[in-house]
Amino acid sequence: MLLVPESRRRNLVRRFLGVLLARSRLVLVLGVLLALVTGVRTVLTYSNLKSDIEELLPATAPSVLALERARERLPGLRHLGVVIDAGQPENIGAALRFLSDLEQRVSLYPKDAVALVRGGIRPEREFLETFALQLGDPADVRTLREGVEARRRWEISRALGGDLLDADEDPAPEIPLKQLIDKYASRQGPAPHFLDDRFASADRLTAVLVIQTASEAAGFGNDAGLLDRIQADTRELGFPDAYAPGMRMGFAGDVASRVEETRGLVADLGLSSAVVLALVLAVIYGFYRSWAAWPVLLVPVLFGALYTFGVVALPPLDIRYLNSNTAFLASIIIGNGINSGVILLARVQEQLRAGESVRAALETAVEETWLPTLAAALAAGAAYGSLILTDTRGFKQFGWIGGLGMPICWVATYVLAPPLIRFWGEALGRHARETRGPGLAERVAGLVVSRPRWVLAVSAVLFLASLAGMAQRQGDWLETDFSRLRRADSFVSGERYWGKRMDATLQRYLTPTVVLTDSATQAEAVARAAREMATSGKAAGLIASVRSAGDVLPVTRDEALMEARKLDAALTPSMRAALPAEQRALVDRFLSPKGLTPVTPADVPPALAAGLRDRDGRFDRNVLIFPRLTSDTWKMGTIAEFTHDVRQMVESTAPTAAVTGHLLVSNDIIDAMRRDGPRATAIALGVTLLVVLLAFRSFELSLLAMGSLALGVTLMLGFGAWVGQRLNFTNFIALPITFGIAADYSINVLKRSQASGNPRDAVAHTGGAVALCSLTTVIGFGSLLVAQNGALFSFGELAVTGELTCLATAVLAIPAYLLLNGRALRPRAPSDADDHSPQPPSVDPSLGKPTRS
Repeated sequence: MLLVPESRRRNLVRRFLGVLLARSRLVLVLGVLLALVTGVRTVLTYSNLKSDIEELLPATAPSVLALERARERLPGLRHLGVVIDAGQPENIGAALRFLSDLEQRVSLYPKDAVALVRGGIRPEREFLETFALQLGDPADVRTLREGVEARRRWEISRALGGDLLDADEDPAPEIPLKQLIDKYASRQGPAPHFLDDRFASADRLTAVLVIQTASEAAGFGNDAGLLDRIQADTRELGFPDAYAPGMRMGFAGDVASRVEETRGLVADLGLSSAVVLALVLAVIYGFYRSWAAWPVLLVPVLFGALYTFGVVALPPLDIRYLNSNTAFLASIIIGNGINSGVILLARVQEQLRAGESVRAALETAVEETWLPTLAAALAAGAAYGSLILTDTRGFKQFGWIGGLGMPICWVATYVLAPPLIRFWGEALGRHARETRGPGLAERVAGLVVSRPRWVLAVSAVLFLASLAGMAQRQGDWLETDFSRLRRADSFVSGERYWGKRMDATLQRYLTPTVVLTDSATQAEAVARAAREMATSGKAAGLIASVRSAGDVLPVTRDEALMEARKLDAALTPSMRAALPAEQRALVDRFLSPKGLTPVTPADVPPALAAGLRDRDGRFDRNVLIFPRLTSDTWKMGTIAEFTHDVRQMVESTAPTAAVTGHLLVSNDIIDAMRRDGPRATAIALGVTLLVVLLAFRSFELSLLAMGSLALGVTLMLGFGAWVGQRLNFTNFIALPITFGIAADYSINVLKRSQASGNPRDAVAHTGGAVALCSLTTVIGFGSLLVAQNGALFSFGELAVTGELTCLATAVLAIPAYLLLNGRALRPRAPSDADDHSPQPPSVDPSLGKPTRS
């Protein structure tokens, strides 16, 4: 189309417009029907919102592949903690009583939802005490047995010798039972602060019930359903008034975090959408002063957004769910997609103000705006679309939806807006003719015309200051603390608050890093290497403990059992009776018939078997590495060291094993950003510049558009550098968006300047429309600043900065340059391809009346 002679292009545009206006009702009916169909698909897509962090990674990322393997092999390792704030120590008994009642109800939930519920460690304690001798070191059991036999010989000797033996010279040999108990105390007893083996904090202010889900792959719906059912049971139990008024309940763990983040994301998007709609309606009316502008602008872009989600849901893309990166794409598509309609409608009103009819105004507006708005839409779409060349799923989804959304909204605008303008043309015309006096855009144009050198001087100073800020930041751009990307209210009343209380009560994290090996031999080799790593290496400070099947069921248990049976035979009733009551109870359990029966994996309590027992019953192939309770757990440097050490250790000991866990997923996201970030940025910039080059037949104007882009992006990054903004897996997308924005605004302003030969005309008319485009987009991005989600907030912050800097360079700096050096606007020599017919009237803002160019 760009190679078609201008006169023919105009004829084609007019014929196309004539068909649209002649079939206005049919066009709108078809548009509505298509919107209804794609609207259903859009609702289904948004109802399938996934907040899992691994959804941002490539499907081939090591941690994602390992996670899929874990989901196939293991029952659930995900937890939900019900945490009670007792209010005062005297209420801890009531808190535990409530959790006991709740535990009874949760234990009746379907087994495909809940694998285990426990409020304490009694089953594990009883298991360890019952099978203590089998689970201990055979040498320790032998020492105990030898001590008992020595004591028995001493007792027999005293019985035979009677009073002839001197007790001082021949004291009774000590039975080393206490030493054995002390040695294994960490394995066979509760933490000192636990109350009756129940999960209660040392200060008696917190009680916890731990629920383990049955599936590692449970979706948001299952998690939310579990949480809702527990809350319903809580209400039926009458908590807290039926137990102790003043107590509070909260939720912690993987399940609570997913539900909180997903529901919070939906709430943030709902709030931001309401704010966007209200403010966009207000600014549209304020700019056009006509209610008719609402349907003319909003119907095409809303339908365009629906069409976009319908298109991307089709094969081969099959994008039928959204992640935390793409959940807010509808707002972005609407905020940017409306720009074409704003430019078109502003041009229509300009022609109506000049006295043209609605039909003539439409012809002029469509003829003069379709090409620059198409170029701008393609530039924005290309910037977004460049993200499909990355490996990260979060970026790919964004690239496809945003890349297709911009041109689809452009098509929807130029197909649906003309019929709508025809229906509401009279209302728009009345406003256009009634408007009197210079507007804000005309006043800004006057400022640029009167002070172009000052505008450029201020731009140069800000540019240098931005470069200085970027230089002092250098490599300090990536967010290193993932906790800052959580919801702000989570630290006050959400999972982060209750999670810290649960961790402090349990004194450990519940979710480990899991190494999935192929054999028991590999698992034990990995476990030994992991324990060595826990005492040396960079990741040592992050490893709290390592657990394998050998820790729960030692391979030496048969030998230990033989010693235990000999011990049982050697221990006399009198020796048992002589033991302190507490030790005697333990010995009775150690040497009970059950305690002397060979222990098997089936005897292991579910809490100790979690992560070790596979779905097929195998118990000896996995290794669990538990992280420490430390604030460094979510710091990027610590995570990277831990991931490197663990993967290197596994590679050297069991090359075919897989490693999975939240820490590794987080590390892979950082690696993906480091790898894909620069590449995506370079591709987005390159593609945008190519579209800019194709948009103009003037090399100098192309350079000016590129310069506007470079200046706007530099100012954005400079501001971010000085205020300490950081890039993360969400706000990084603001960079390609800004490239598209910068190209969009500069192309429209420069095209108008080229058409009229007057930069002031571009600022006064197109500049005002561009400012409205920017304002609607700022509203869209700015609405994210009310979000509690830290990642969304950071995105809104960076994107608003880019909007404002790119708007300023397009409507201030570039026109100021053209006023000082107007060579780029000199008319070209006429050619045969040009249309020499009279041009439609335009308005000279200095005269305020129509003229012919």
